[in-house]
Amino acid sequence: MRRGLSFVNATGSGCVIYRETSGRYVVSHVEEPLHSRPAATLAGAYAVCQGWERSLIGEGAVATPVA
Repeated sequence: MRRGLSFVNATGSGCVIYRETSGRYVVSHVEEPLHSRPAATLAGAYAVCQGWERSLIGEGAVATPVA
């Protein structure tokens, strides 16, 4: 973890959200640990997580309901 970052949350899909001392959010993912993406708001950080989820499972993939 870089200096000046505070842990905010980790999602079940492997996304990790940190907050910089400046107030900006930084998002990383366990599948791409060397890549991080900035987000201005917490909602934006979760949107980045959703984008990573879609790209990791495939854009056109449809979840199969569990019976």
